[in-house]
Amino acid sequence: MLTSILFQQTCLSEIKEKTFALNKLADVINELLPSLLRQQYRIANYRQGVLVLEVSSASWLTRLRYEQSNLLSGIRKQILPSLSSIQYKINPDISSQHAKMINDSSKSVTITRALSPQSAIYLSALAESAPDKLKKQLIKLANHAK
Repeated sequence: MLTSILFQQTCLSEIKEKTFALNKLADVINELLPSLLRQQYRIANYRQGVLVLEVSSASWLTRLRYEQSNLLSGIRKQILPSLSSIQYKINPDISSQHAKMINDSSKSVTITRALSPQSAIYLSALAESAPDKLKKQLIKLANHAK
């Protein structure tokens, strides 16, 4: 009984240490990558000198490969000198999770767009010298001012 508890604590501490190390690695990678790529990948594993990254799609994988040499040298320099290579796997769930987070956050924020009275005056003035078809559209748009 005691040995099983000690074994579980050892396993938990190993998992905790690996999770902490992968989080530090993710921080380093995020510093090295352009902001657009940061939402399109996830660290899957690091084992025997090989870093495994999951990427949301083939097109993002291509963009990530352009950054590979910068990524390898930066990671080796900052945190993992033993890194030998990076492997990639495509995982579409990453993009769906990212889209879900954006969708959830946009539900809570409602963006209202209103045309200012000053903009309506400018549109009306512009409509005076515009061709008939455009004039109708500009006047219609100017009438939406609040």
